[in-house]
Amino acid sequence: MERITALYIGRVGDVIVATSFLRAIRRRYPKARIRLIVGWRSTQVLPLIPFIDESLVLGKPGSVAGNLRFVWKLLAEPCDLIVDLNSSYSKTSALITRAARAPRRLAFDKGGGRSGAFNEILPAPGEREHMWDRYGRLAAALDAPYDQDPELRLPIADLDEADRLLEALPPAGGGSFRVVIHPGNFDRFSFRWPEEKFAELSDRLLDDARVKLFFMGGPGEHDKVAAIVAKLKRPVPILPPARLGVSGAMLKRMNLFVCNITGTTHLAAALGVPTFGFYAGYTQAVWRPRGARHGGTVCAEWESCRETTVDEAHAALADHIKRLSPL
Repeated sequence: MERITALYIGRVGDVIVATSFLRAIRRRYPKARIRLIVGWRSTQVLPLIPFIDESLVLGKPGSVAGNLRFVWKLLAEPCDLIVDLNSSYSKTSALITRAARAPRRLAFDKGGGRSGAFNEILPAPGEREHMWDRYGRLAAALDAPYDQDPELRLPIADLDEADRLLEALPPAGGGSFRVVIHPGNFDRFSFRWPEEKFAELSDRLLDDARVKLFFMGGPGEHDKVAAIVAKLKRPVPILPPARLGVSGAMLKRMNLFVCNITGTTHLAAALGVPTFGFYAGYTQAVWRPRGARHGGTVCAEWESCRETTVDEAHAALADHIKRLSPL
């Protein structure tokens, strides 16, 4: 195996979760040249992944020149193995796989006779199979040593810029335990804990002398986050918008990340930052970061977290903070 291509045309969080598999194939084939193909939404995560040698980005549909360069490079540099990391069917991924001309083409069964682009096919994931267990099966198919935690590494320049941005924020009252709240995922109603509940929970945290509170939002979310903060009993700093690496570096300076389940959740987990999330049955089963440092509430609904009450959230969050900061 001299050249290996991993393929995931998905969002940033999808790619971050898959870094556990990328680390596994790096360990299995330490001398191979590993290329990662992603879509344009995931460009900013590429410099943070330490297990790849090169990347290739599929641009937006209207990016004709860029996508012609993508096709030329794909055709000019065949590989020995290509692995589709997406457990769902993607016509784009199938076309890329065929064009890559790899002798070994590994993927999950896409169902409905749509796995023809691949010649090594694993059983399709079950409804409740966690993403890390899926990647464990992919790694096992290659005899690759696997552990499940995702991993990213931040450039020094991103850490330095994050420190400058944090120093420029207005003073935040409270104690030394830094909690940052991310109420985002505004485009997914059922998987978004309500804004008014975030505001009530935050007001309770402001009464906790241990906690120094911050807010943050994803791209394009600043105004909606600011509207939540404006309802609080006293001002709370909002982390400034920044590229993915700098946002991750600001998270590294926090003691706990409280969140709706977004790509930022997986960014925090991959950087070793403890999290507390609001989970539906589905996100609990398939996407929740594992380990004692990751807490949260789980709603009885399979596709919604909205019914979780503030009392439930506050009790669980207080217990989680006590575990992380027992003094």
